[in-house]
Amino acid sequence: MPTPTLFDEVSSYWAEIAEADATEKQVAFVKSHVKAEGLVLDLACGSGRHAVSLCEVGYEIVGLDVSSRLLKIARAKSAKDSAGLALVRADMRFLPFRSGIFLAVLSLDSSFGYLPSETEDLKSFTDAAKNLSENGVFLVDVFNRDLMLQRYGKRAFFACFQFGLAKRFPSFARLLKWREYPSFWLLQKRSASTETGLLRDFWVFRDKKTGKTVSAKHVIRLYTFSQLQTLLKNGGFGCFKAYGNYEGQVYKTDSNRLILVSRKT
Repeated sequence: MPTPTLFDEVSSYWAEIAEADATEKQVAFVKSHVKAEGLVLDLACGSGRHAVSLCEVGYEIVGLDVSSRLLKIARAKSAKDSAGLALVRADMRFLPFRSGIFLAVLSLDSSFGYLPSETEDLKSFTDAAKNLSENGVFLVDVFNRDLMLQRYGKRAFFACFQFGLAKRFPSFARLLKWREYPSFWLLQKRSASTETGLLRDFWVFRDKKTGKTVSAKHVIRLYTFSQLQTLLKNGGFGCFKAYGNYEGQVYKTDSNRLILVSRKT
């Protein structure tokens, strides 16, 4: 079975962070590009917010994730009305499904880019292609690398310095800007590297109920439009449409998102 991940360690906190995101807009975007006429795979479904929402509007969804704790949260969400939703724990590089079974595969809200190398990212794409039906849709929604580098490319040292002080000196941590969620406070410092193409988040969670703090590091690989398009082509996809947000605006280098909608070739 897959090994525990960062998202297992901070699963309840991560679920609250995800729930605060633009789920309604993301689901509406999916509805505009994928018909509810066959089985759809939500790849790295996490706590199930997209999978459950899509099931509620008539889609037949399989949600797959490597984190057992996030899947437990997803199961709790779907317990009242689980029709049309199946949840599977597996590695996205080794999909345990029959070839050609899915009408579409979804990778939403930067759930792609956590694997150790670009080679393994490509493996996940080739496996997705194998499991798609002829001319099936693959929708990939990630951070826009150009924008992330522009915003966070010069913050690596400062972010690490503040994060270190916050862990060592609780009094210093109180001076920093914390973000509030229902059950915790979050201190987040972000940096991006042009050399490695990695976006790094340094997190400190402070639980409201217990007062305890938990620290974690979150790392994701960023892709430019051309890099992601090449990866998809090598994985067996073509016919690309690129968008810069969930409202369907055309992708630009300063867009908030990089969303590619492609088809199996």
